[in-house]
Amino acid sequence: MASRTASACRNAYRFWSNPKVSVSQILASHRDGVVARSGETKTVLAIQDTTDLNFTSHPSTEGLGFINQSKQQGIKVHSCFAVSGDGSPLGLLHQQCWTREQQKGKAKERRKKPIEQKESYRWLQTLQAAEVGLGSLERVIHVGDREADIFELFATPRQANSDLLLRVGHNRKVRHELGYLLPTLEQAPILGTTTLDINRNPKQPARCAQLQIRAMEVTIEVPRNHSQPKSLTPQTLNVILVEELDPSEEVKQPIRWLLATTLPIETFEQVWQAVQWYSYRWLIERFHFTLKSGCRIEDLQLRSQDRLLKALATYSIVAWRLMSLTYQARLHPEASCEKVLHLKEWKLLRRKFAPKNRSKKPPSLRQAMIWIARLGGFLARKGDGDPGLKTIWRGLGKLQLLLEGAQLAAQS
Repeated sequence: MASRTASACRNAYRFWSNPKVSVSQILASHRDGVVARSGETKTVLAIQDTTDLNFTSHPSTEGLGFINQSKQQGIKVHSCFAVSGDGSPLGLLHQQCWTREQQKGKAKERRKKPIEQKESYRWLQTLQAAEVGLGSLERVIHVGDREADIFELFATPRQANSDLLLRVGHNRKVRHELGYLLPTLEQAPILGTTTLDINRNPKQPARCAQLQIRAMEVTIEVPRNHSQPKSLTPQTLNVILVEELDPSEEVKQPIRWLLATTLPIETFEQVWQAVQWYSYRWLIERFHFTLKSGCRIEDLQLRSQDRLLKALATYSIVAWRLMSLTYQARLHPEASCEKVLHLKEWKLLRRKFAPKNRSKKPPSLRQAMIWIARLGGFLARKGDGDPGLKTIWRGLGKLQLLLEGAQLAAQS
């Protein structure tokens, strides 16, 4: 729990059980802040992804549904997370939750349904919801993985300042002598090679990948098995093929991205910029990871779906805050910590870790984050690198306890 005392915990549960409080109200003020932060940057990436919250171990919770093809019970969550063009987390633009009353049906049966009756319709709904309030920005780019390879998403109306950057999962029919997307793109000229730093994940360590890039414009045909083919028209998009060259034996999944975009590809620099922006898609996975591993949302034992959704909205804000602290310290290490910490917070940190320091100047953001991480168990040795989300999360909790103790001592 984010609440570190019994009274704070009780207050949180009362808040989530209050019928006058809604999920939209919880997220509304946060979204206003996201829009404000977005106005300070030229490019905003609106990244969509879906995750499952598994509450199978809490059978007394009402309102759960199937979350996959097994008997697991929980809630499906589709989020749109805003990230700046340089990779800084800005916050949650939209979140949609639902449950399945039964296990998902067969693929052939799902294909016969109109898009409005499919779960994939959430991608279109979220795109339109995410754009609210962002019309004055220079550029908004909607980013999605292979699950976003939906023909209707290519064709859905967007604001004039927005673009698509989606990973293609189907070898679609195209207007070309080779007939299909992948062979068409594989014969396109190589635009260049470059390197990209790949963050570690549970399956493989961090590495510097050497990439080969091709790109061209294609016209994608309406799928032949579409339930309403006459309602759609072929879509002309730019397509980028990114392939990793000579990966080491440790790399189990070499990079091979097939990207469809409305961004320009006239120069190698434009194409490479699109690839870099797509590489930030993993930040929404970190957002969901923070919800589950850092905030431990799946450990909540609430009685109803309504309370769970309010808790999810609350923890989504907490998860963004945690990510923002972590990445701001990495992107702007020398900035003043006053951007994210109150006067009492950073003074208490300095008193604990640098008691002989009498400077009135606040420490740097990186130094403050290292102190917070040390509260959470980070050793800060020379070869330890930057602290991670878990240690900063634990450290923030201990910092709040220290602040409360200091306030009680001052009153006694």
